[in-house]
Amino acid sequence: MPISKELLSSFKITKNNEIIIDQKITDKLLEIIKNKKRVAHSISVGELAYHIAISNHLDEPFLYFLAGLFHDLAKGLDKNQLIEYMENYYKEYIGLPLFSYHQFVGAKLTQEIFNIEDENILDAIMFHCTGKAKMSSMGQIIYAADKIDPLRGYDSSKMIEAMMNDYINGFKYVLSENRAFLIGKSGNDNSIENRLSKACFDYYLE
Repeated sequence: MPISKELLSSFKITKNNEIIIDQKITDKLLEIIKNKKRVAHSISVGELAYHIAISNHLDEPFLYFLAGLFHDLAKGLDKNQLIEYMENYYKEYIGLPLFSYHQFVGAKLTQEIFNIEDENILDAIMFHCTGKAKMSSMGQIIYAADKIDPLRGYDSSKMIEAMMNDYINGFKYVLSENRAFLIGKSGNDNSIENRLSKACFDYYLE
């Protein structure tokens, strides 16, 4: 079973499609991530991804919630711990920037801690930061939900609306905005020259 009955029992979905999380899960997230704001962000991303999936009539929207909820599990690890995981499990991605390591390690922690083996969830977590070419619907939605989470403190309402209306075109909108942000931040496109992000931008925007 991709999702254990024990884990599923930690959540309740109301008639209004709101998800109630058992306190033991939020406590566990805080223990792992070690930052209350980051835990709040994780919950918010999960809820946003869940509602985007529902709005787009996608199957099993709760799985989108789980991918969002666990996407930043590795944020509580230090540099040395991240590198150790990368050397043990993801050697092919060691050449990428350090900021991207948490996405790969996060997928591994999701397996180790919450016993999740669903390939869509793990893949969505594994590339939520950089993106890649040929992303699944879940991968696109988790990438976007992470970038446009209302808790980030800027007005992302137009991008959220776009994702709700049509996640495929909405994802391209979010992607183009993120690309423009990265270029504007550095003054050039060097900040998007890691191979995964470049492949993502090239595939969806060129």
